[in-house]
Amino acid sequence: MTGPALAHEDWAGAFFRDADTLELPRLMRWFGPDIDLRLANVPPIAGHGPVEVTFAEFWSGIRGMRHERETLVVDGDSAFQGSQVTYTRPDGRDVTMPVASHLRRDAAGTLDRLWIYIDLGPLYAD
Repeated sequence: MTGPALAHEDWAGAFFRDADTLELPRLMRWFGPDIDLRLANVPPIAGHGPVEVTFAEFWSGIRGMRHERETLVVDGDSAFQGSQVTYTRPDGRDVTMPVASHLRRDAAGTLDRLWIYIDLGPLYAD
């Protein structure tokens, strides 16, 4: 599998733009076969198939998602992004939360690490 392999500094921005479309095939092309996903306090999720299932399940509970970058630090094939992410709930209400993400690309240019630090509580609060 070959990812988007962007060489310029904003490959992380391109990843989040694709994620915000909520188009699962578009997102999944970013991930290598050995992707390691950490999402909030969920146990680690390893491998392309399980990660795809995780995003499909999570996205089935939201109507939209929008990342607004506040900070980006890129060091070669690693990127750390701090964002305000606005989620649109099924009831149409928007909830904005701070999120920190660590992305790492492998030699093929696909992600082998996506660690997302977020408190999901406000998304599900009444």
